[in-house]
Order: sequence, then structure tokens, then C-alpha cells
Amino acid sequence: MLNKFDISEIAIKGKAELHGESLEVNGFSIDTRTLLNGDLYIALKGKNFNGNDFISEAIAKGAKAIVADHYFESKVPLLVVDNAETFLQNLAIMNRLAFESPVIGITGSNGKTSSKEIVAALLSSKMSCHKTIGNKNNQIGLPFSLADLDSSYDCSILELGTSFQGEIGFLSAIAKPDIALITNVSESHLSGLGSLELIAKEKGDIGCFENDKGVIVLNKDSEYFDFWSNTTNANKVISFGTKEGCDLQVHSTDIDFNNNQTNFILTHQDKEFKCIMNGVGLHNSLNAAGALAVCSGLGLALDEIIDNLQRIELPQRRLSLYRMSNGSLLIDDSYNANPESVKQSIDTMCVSGINKKIMVLGEMGELGNDAAKHHKEISVYAKTRVDSFLCLGDSWQEGVKLFGEKGIVFSSREELVDHVSSILETDTVILVKGSRSTKMDIVADKLKEF
Repeated sequence: MLNKFDISEIAIKGKAELHGESLEVNGFSIDTRTLLNGDLYIALKGKNFNGNDFISEAIAKGAKAIVADHYFESKVPLLVVDNAETFLQNLAIMNRLAFESPVIGITGSNGKTSSKEIVAALLSSKMSCHKTIGNKNNQIGLPFSLADLDSSYDCSILELGTSFQGEIGFLSAIAKPDIALITNVSESHLSGLGSLELIAKEKGDIGCFENDKGVIVLNKDSEYFDFWSNTTNANKVISFGTKEGCDLQVHSTDIDFNNNQTNFILTHQDKEFKCIMNGVGLHNSLNAAGALAVCSGLGLALDEIIDNLQRIELPQRRLSLYRMSNGSLLIDDSYNANPESVKQSIDTMCVSGINKKIMVLGEMGELGNDAAKHHKEISVYAKTRVDSFLCLGDSWQEGVKLFGEKGIVFSSREELVDHVSSILETDTVILVKGSRSTKMDIVADKLKEF
């Protein structure tokens, strides 16, 4: 059943002036490309876009009401605001303050979206879960995700991302999580955050709870575990990882490529659980352990929910498997990339049991002054693990020299795809990865046609 939202109430929460009669909308939109009939369209402004330019298109596509920063004659109700982004934040804050059920906040350099989906799948048999839309986890995306939060849900699972100092604190003040999960820290967004230590501090801000009842779930494998444990004001710390002494310890991780599953053993409170989860990824056993720790923090017994790991639907282009016409395996991990996630993907490819391994890589973005160093490190890491190292982008020029003769930098996606087709054999696994800006999804989709 679709929720309905009264725009007179929305106007009060968002501090907007309503022109026209009140009515109910089905949902919210900030992008006419994904707007659905019956939505409230919010005309946001940014450095490179102006949502006001698309108001007519929004109405034509079925928007039942409009939020804009100026008055105009409109055939649908109009909510006039000083600033559309501030309106969205006000609406989110009011919805969160009215929500009395648990809110789970998730951050980390890698695995945020996957962990969110795993938590949602685990809770699906017990609760009605509200969750972040896609990966909308920044200062616009998180408030937008909260726009439709209401009492019809039993919990909310929110993803908090960051690209500059202070963003996690800002988002946490809106989300006000009762339980917080930090998946890990690695070299991502270095251009905005400066160093690994500053990234760890930034992520740790999610552990600054507004009351003394907070629960924080931390990765004990991280070198920053003690730092986070000592700086949070949480009432309870729950640990997960592969190390002895974790509250939830992972071991014996195994990948089943034929059935697209990750299998592992989890130890918790002197009990062993055999875990089978949908999707491949050696690191996904840790994501699952963190998600199970969150559920434990909610007071749920693991044996009642652990079978739900098989209900998980991980987001597309995150180690998604495709069988090619000649029987070879394509691993589409083109959603995004940073140094740690590239290494994790290589490790997963290496346990496929397939003889010939081809790495297809776009550049890793937002690495700041250390970009060249990190690209070289990946080249060295791949050298003893893959057979061919095929790249797009000048950042790989020095790295491919370190890799050897089967390391090649291509000037176009077309040349890269043509080369892969020329060396493709029956017993081959191809891994495609790169930062979103490199659009390696186009390369992955071309290769799926083989």
C-alpha cells in the first residue's frame, strides 16, 4: 500500500508557504528523469544545475505539486520557500523528530550500501524497514531519503557518506541514529578529507550520540577500532571482524561462484552459525557480520534471522556475475572504486578457480596528491594475481610499467573492449572496476554482449 503525504503538513514541516489547495502526494522527486506520477517535485539548485528549469517538465510528467524558491502562476499547488535545500532539511528533521522507532546509521569508506541492504534483508521478516534510497547519502541525499519517513515503518536504515570534514556530523544531526555502524576506513575522498587519519575521525563522528543510549558497531579488524571506541559516547560497543575476541567473529569464508553465494562461519556468544548469503565477495562476510551485529544491538536473536542472508539482493554492479556466451565469467564491479575496494575485488576474483584472469580498470578518483602512488600500488598488487592488466586513464601510465608487458593503457573504451575480445578464451574471468566518473559500466555492458 502506497503512503500518502498531505502537502499542507509538508509545508508546515518544511517552513513553506502553500499556494493553492492542499492535496495528497504519493512521494517526492528531485529529478524529473525519475519522477513518478503523483510526486511532489522539489526544485533544487546546485553549482551545475537549477531545478527551476525543469518545473514545466515535472508538471507534464504528473507532478501533483511543486516546491520552488519563487512564486509563479501554477496549475498545481505551489510551495514557495527561501531555499529548496533548506526546505528538504527542515522536512527531514521534523520527520525524524516525530519517528519513535529505531534509526540505524551506517558509514564507512566501503560497503555502506551493501551493509544497508543486508541489514534490511535481515530485518525483513521482523520489521517494516524504511531505508536510504539507492546510495543517496550526502547532504541532499540523506534529507531526501527522510522525506517519506513516517510511523508506518518499524525502523529506518540510513546511509551516511562524506566527502569533506564535518559532513558526517551534519548528517548525524539530521539522522540522529540510535545505532551506528562503521564498516571500515580506507583511502577514499582523500582530496576532500586529506589523510586516512582525518577520514577515520570524520567517520567516527557518527558515534557522537545525542543521548546516553546509543549503540555503536565497530570493525575490530580496523586499526582505528580503539580510537573509535575511546571517542564515542555510546552506551554499548559491539565489535565484529576476523580477530579473536570479537563479539561476532568471522572465519572460513568461501565463495561459491556457481551459485552466486558467499559462505562463512560466524561465532557469537560461544555459538557457531553457518552463514550462506546471496552475492559474492570475500569482504561481504564482514559486511554481513556488521549487519548481524546491528540486529543484535536491536535485541534480535541471530538464529531467528540468519537465514535471511539468503534473501539479500545486493546492489547492481557490485561484484555482479554474468556468464558470457563462451562460458567465461564477467564480474561487473563498475559501480565505484578506491584502492582498498580494488584489492578486495581482485582477491575475490582470485578465488574463482578460473585459470585466466583479466583485470579491466578505470581510474580511481578523489585521491588527491597521492593519486599516482595509489595507482602504482594497485598495479604492483595485481602483478602476481592477474594475467592481464588493462586500463583506461593517464593515472595508470606508470603503474602498467611496473606490471609488465601485459599491462596496457588504452585511449578509449572501444579500443579496450576490442582488445579484450581478441584475448578472450573459454576459461577466463574478467573483472571490470573503476570510479563512477570513469563510466566503466559502459565497458561492462559491452563485454556482456560477447
